Amino acid sequence: MEDFSAISAFVRVVEAKSFASAAAQLGMTPSGVSRAVSRLEENLGARLLFRSTRALRLTDDGASFYARCKEILADLTEATEALGYAHRKPTGKLRVGMSVSVGRAALIPQLSDFERRYPDIRLELMMCDYPYDLNEEGVDCAIRLGELEDSSLIARKIGYLQNVLLASPEYLQRYGAPTSVEDLKNHRCINYVYANGRPRQWQFDTPSGKLEVDIDAHMLINDGESVIQAAVAGLGIIQAPHVLAACMLDLGKLEPIMTDTVSTGKSVWIVYPQKKHLSARVQAFIEWARELFERPFESVCQVTPMPVGKPFQAVREKPVTRTQ
Repeated sequence: MEDFSAISAFVRVVEAKSFASAAAQLGMTPSGVSRAVSRLEENLGARLLFRSTRALRLTDDGASFYARCKEILADLTEATEALGYAHRKPTGKLRVGMSVSVGRAALIPQLSDFERRYPDIRLELMMCDYPYDLNEEGVDCAIRLGELEDSSLIARKIGYLQNVLLASPEYLQRYGAPTSVEDLKNHRCINYVYANGRPRQWQFDTPSGKLEVDIDAHMLINDGESVIQAAVAGLGIIQAPHVLAACMLDLGKLEPIMTDTVSTGKSVWIVYPQKKHLSARVQAFIEWARELFERPFESVCQVTPMPVGKPFQAVREKPVTRTQ
C-alpha cells in the first residue's frame, strides 16, 4: 500500500481532532477526508478510529499505526528538505538547546550573521543548565560541552573551547600584565567556583603536556557570565573560553594576555535525535555553529616553567592532541 495522501489525511485528523479541521488544513472537504481515512482502513483491514457525533478516538490499532505514520511522514519531510538543501534556502522553525552561558555569550551576539544567511529559519532557543530529553522537549538539536553521557543521540564534534587569560584595559593600566604563570600570584585573579565549593583549576598547554594550576584567587564567583563581567569591571584577571568572551574582546572591554598560554579546553558537540535524514534547517545550523566554534585563537604554547616550592600546584598530563 502506497496511499500516502490517505496516510497524511489520517495523521492530520488525529492531530486536529476532527475531520472538519483536518479538511481545512489540507484544502479538502470533510467528506473527502472521511473517505480517505475509510479507504485507508479498508486497505489495512483494521479500524483506526472510533467515530461519534461528539468526538474521535483512536483504536488500539489506530494508536500504534498513528505513531509509526507520524515518524514516517517526518522522515519523508526531512528527506525532501535534505535533497533540496543545496538548491534552496532552509525554512521553518528550528528549536536549538544550549546552556545559558553558551547562548548568551557565544551564540546570541553572533546570530545576526545566522539570520543574514538563513532569513527564512525561525529560530527558537531553549537555554537551560539542567539535563533534558531532546525528544520530550521537541528540540531539533543542542550544543553540549565536555564529555557526553551515553545516550541514543547522534553527536558531532564541532570544535573546542580555548581557554584564554583576559583582563580589562583599566586593570592592565593600573597593575600591568603578568609575564608568566608564576607571576599570576602577584596579581588579582577572579575564578569560577563549582557548586561543591571547589575552585576551577586553570589550564595551560605546554610542549610537554597540559598544565593544571590551582589559583589563589582574589575573588570566587559561581556563575561563568559573572566572572567575565567582573573582569570587564576591572576587578582582576580571568581565564575563560575565548568564544564566551569574544563579544567583550571585540568591544575592547577585555584584552588577551599571555597569549602563548592558550589551552585547549572542553570539546563542543552538536547532538540530535537519531533520524535517517537531517532537515535542511538542522544541517544549516550545524555548519554555521561549526564555523563559530572552529574560529582559532592563534597562539604558541610556551609556558614559563614554575619553580618548585611555589604556592601553585601543577599537574602535568599527557601531551595535548588536537583533533579536527
